[in-house]
Amino acid sequence: MSAAQLPGRPGTMPFRVELARQLSQWRVRIVLLILVLIPVIVRLALLIGGAPTSTSGSSSSATTLVALAQASGGTFTAFVLQLTQGFLITLIAALLYGDMIAGEASRSTLKYLLTIPVPRLRLLAVKVGVASALLLAGLIALTVVALVVGLVSYGPGGIQVPGGPRLALGDSIGRLGLATATGAAGLLWAAGLGTLLTVVSNSPLAAAGGVVLVSILSRLLDSIPTLGDLRIILPTHYSTAFSQFLTAPTDLAPVADSVLSGLVWAVVLGTWAAWWFSRKDVSG
Repeated sequence: MSAAQLPGRPGTMPFRVELARQLSQWRVRIVLLILVLIPVIVRLALLIGGAPTSTSGSSSSATTLVALAQASGGTFTAFVLQLTQGFLITLIAALLYGDMIAGEASRSTLKYLLTIPVPRLRLLAVKVGVASALLLAGLIALTVVALVVGLVSYGPGGIQVPGGPRLALGDSIGRLGLATATGAAGLLWAAGLGTLLTVVSNSPLAAAGGVVLVSILSRLLDSIPTLGDLRIILPTHYSTAFSQFLTAPTDLAPVADSVLSGLVWAVVLGTWAAWWFSRKDVSG
C-alpha cells in the first residue's frame, strides 16, 4: 500500500466515502424514505377523513393549523412541519447519531477502522458530519415534498395564519425554510447527546433509546409550571420555536434562545464525547 493509500494519512476517511457507505445501509434509506413519504401519508389521511368541521363558518377564524390544513398548499406544509417536529424528528435524529460509533462496535468493524489506523477524532468528526448532512437533507426533503404535495392538492396559496391573515406564497416559502432551519437547530442537543451515547455504548439501540428517553423526560418536566425558569435548561424547552415563522407577527426571541440552547448542549456533550472516545478501549 502506498503512502497516499494509507488510511491514517491526510485524506483518510473522506466525507463522500462515509456518506456513500451510510446511504448503502437499508436503515438509513428507510429513515430518509419515511421523511419523504410523511407528506403523502398526511395527504391521504386528510383525503380519507375529509374536510374538518368548523362551527365558525370562516377558515380565517379557525385557531389551529389542524382545522386549516386543507386551506392552501402553504398551510398544508406548515401543518406537516408542526405535525412532525417533536418526537418523530427527535427519534430520527436519535437513530442517525446513535448508530455512528455504536453501530460500528456492534458490527465488529470499529476495531478494524482504528487499527488501519483512522485517527479517532477524525473518524468521529466525519461520522457526525455525515449524520448531520443526512438529517438536514431529510428535513429539507420533508419540507419540499410537503410543499409540492400541498400546492398540487390545495392550490398555490400561502400560509393561512390561525385567526389571522393569509400570507403571500413567496413569504410563506421563506418562512417554511426558516422554520425548517430552526427545527434543525432545535435538534442540536439530540446530536450532542447521541454522539456521547454512541461512543459510550456498544449498542446503537441503547444510544438511540437514551436520546428518546431524555426527550420524553425533558418534555414531561417542561410541562410542570411550578418549575418556573428552571425549565429553560431543559433541552426541549424551545422545541416549538420553529412555529414562530408560521404565525404573524413573528417573535424571534424564542428562535434565538433555541439556537443558543442547542449550541450550548451540542458543544458541551460533543466535547465530552470526543474526550471519551479518544480514551475508549476498543481492543475487546
